[in-house]
Amino acid sequence: MPKQNKPDVVYILRKDIEAEELRYSLRSLKNLPHGKVWFVGGQPKGLRPDRSLKHEQSGETKWDHIRSSMLRVIKEADLSETFYLFNDDFFIMKPVRGEFINYAENTLTWRINELREVYPWLNHYGRSLVKAREELKTLGCPEINFEVHIPMLFEKSIVAQSILKCSSPQMRSVYGNVNQIPYRDRKDVKIYDLETVPEDADFISTNDETFKSGKVGEYIRSRFPHPCKYEVGEEIVRTEK
Repeated sequence: MPKQNKPDVVYILRKDIEAEELRYSLRSLKNLPHGKVWFVGGQPKGLRPDRSLKHEQSGETKWDHIRSSMLRVIKEADLSETFYLFNDDFFIMKPVRGEFINYAENTLTWRINELREVYPWLNHYGRSLVKAREELKTLGCPEINFEVHIPMLFEKSIVAQSILKCSSPQMRSVYGNVNQIPYRDRKDVKIYDLETVPEDADFISTNDETFKSGKVGEYIRSRFPHPCKYEVGEEIVRTEK
């Protein structure tokens, strides 16, 4: 039986992204067995992935941009068949061992109702989740909430045919439900306040404020003080024609 390659890591980045959270996310990859690291879309200075794919992201919102970048990168022949989708604010705090199973929390209806407690009128993100839920129902699919701010494992060969079934850009939940992928239940790991420090966490996600000014940001920086190989070296850049 041929040896299976380790999944690549794909970061889909906006053009004006700041490098600092991404720098520490890259450092945390030492805890995740992986193949190549890809930057798609934005290209922050001072960081050197294995592959850097520049292209014009399309759509009205950042989620539309991410979706367009996903549909672009899966055309790359040297992207591994299975790959992890990362955000720049995802951090792997403990070594990942054994088979990686994706994570989800409750249902999209539950998540939408949770958002209504903060945004009674629903923000754009909430409305896009409503759209995903309704489209999935029309397709006869479940409505599991895969929006848990943890890296998600995708299969390249079925990404496009899955996420194009719905116009909602929330492709994590679209992909997970259309394909009814295996998952483990767990609480979202996003930290929204300045005081919380989940010191025993395996995964952590921050936002700009909590990383820069919160105790969780201090904790992450203390855990990964040393530069990684992605902060030096050469990169192969492919520009969309």
